[in-house]
Amino acid sequence: MEQLPDGTRHLIIRLSNDHITGFRGVWVGSADLSKMVSLGVLDNESGTFTIPAGVDLAQYPIVDVSNQPYNGNPAHSADSIARGTLNPKN
Repeated sequence: MEQLPDGTRHLIIRLSNDHITGFRGVWVGSADLSKMVSLGVLDNESGTFTIPAGVDLAQYPIVDVSNQPYNGNPAHSADSIARGTLNPKN
């Protein structure tokens, strides 16, 4: 993760382009994953995602990449393909 001088926070994801059945959704979530915020779609092996200003990363420390089916449902699919924990400096 990087923070720009204007305060904008970017999450940089690098993940191999392994075969999946859907598309790769990028999320931040609460520690117990009861709350999640979608950041967008990882189209390539790497991508940069803006963390919305109102998202407190102390409350959303989990980064999750999911295999999302092409079914029109915007909710997390519960099929995580990568997961990690952020350690925000601020």
